[in-house]
Amino acid sequence: MNSGDVPIVRSIVAVGAGFFAVTVLSAAADVAFTQMAPNAFDASGLARADSALFVKLAYETVFALIAGYVTARIAIRRPFLHAGAMAALALAGRALVAVGEWDVRPGWFIAGILLLIFPAALLGAKLSLWNRESPSSR
Repeated sequence: MNSGDVPIVRSIVAVGAGFFAVTVLSAAADVAFTQMAPNAFDASGLARADSALFVKLAYETVFALIAGYVTARIAIRRPFLHAGAMAALALAGRALVAVGEWDVRPGWFIAGILLLIFPAALLGAKLSLWNRESPSSR
């Protein structure tokens, strides 16, 4: 393996780890939320009230932030580029889900998730940089 291959492998691992983090956290939270608030969803898994969707939107945004943080920590170089790549991958996956949910979820919810992925991931990358640069992390 060339010494030039290591940054490419690290980049792939960083983006993959962030994408894995956001995917697993979202799936686990969906299961936990459904179990904790069974009356918030009908038998087909659709929210009965907007409040459940606001909660879901909030944790999806937090998970995108965590994924951006994880991606940036692993990537080391060009953390915003890597967090952006991970966000693009997450956005593509989420867009596919949105197409399937368009008739059953409110537009504000779908738009909210799609619009918040990038800023949350980039904020996570910024938090990673702040953590890296803080005197207490040395």
